[in-house]
Amino acid sequence: MRSLGSGLRAVGRIGNLSVGGCLMLMDETRGFRRGEALEMTFCVRQLPVRVQGFVRQLHPGNAVGVEFSMMTERGKRQLLELIRELGEVLHDQMDDLTQAQKDAAANEERNGVHRIRR
Repeated sequence: MRSLGSGLRAVGRIGNLSVGGCLMLMDETRGFRRGEALEMTFCVRQLPVRVQGFVRQLHPGNAVGVEFSMMTERGKRQLLELIRELGEVLHDQMDDLTQAQKDAAANEERNGVHRIRR
């Protein structure tokens, strides 16, 4: 992430992502200001996607909310596809977790294990 005004650079991880922006988890947010114009590059399937945006929020714990303001059509398509795929993965993981919980409950019932519920 690079400030278009001051040239300040920072590296972080994407905490959440949407077509409209993302939450960047940074080692340090010192120097970034709300409303500051940014340029970011991240990879989608090993292809770099460059976006411009601005700092929408500065959160405690070194998190920066970024709103995207400019992205190529190719970048938008790549981002939408990535979000769709991540949604499918999450859905599959939730299905697996639900099935594992059902299996564990059935095993407990078969083995006569009774949990005390609070």
